[in-house]
Amino acid sequence: MAKKKPQDKTQSGTHRKPVFWISIFVALGAVFFPPTMMVLLSGMIPSIVAALLNTKRGSGSLPAMIALNLAGVIPVLGILWQRGGNFHQAFLLLADVYMWLAMFGGAGIAMFLTWSVPVCVYAIYDVQAKSSIRKLLKQRRKLVDEWGNQVAGNAPAENQ
Repeated sequence: MAKKKPQDKTQSGTHRKPVFWISIFVALGAVFFPPTMMVLLSGMIPSIVAALLNTKRGSGSLPAMIALNLAGVIPVLGILWQRGGNFHQAFLLLADVYMWLAMFGGAGIAMFLTWSVPVCVYAIYDVQAKSSIRKLLKQRRKLVDEWGNQVAGNAPAENQ
């Protein structure tokens, strides 16, 4: 019997399944709702670029980017549908700078959070660690004052 080699996830197709379903969604949407798909794909450009450039598969930054980018695109799609959902309205929306700001604003917030949250968390942990060090040094000084240098390990213990 030949041993089966463990397959890499990228070769086994587990990462290709979402791409397959997304491509089916885009193809059907382009056929049945072309203005909507035009605005959706235009607004999701930051997420598409982030997905193509994503080298860290385990990171949560890509889902955050997609979710917040989609949160910025959905109101623009609502405006498109409210105005009739035709190509003329789609082109008018895509010509509006504020609509681009709304669509790309969510992606910008995601990138800001992805870059700033780790820095803030590191700063908080650093402050906590320095506070703990100060508190421990203060306790050490009290112990040395009360018990002598042998507690700190600086002097040899008497009568061992």
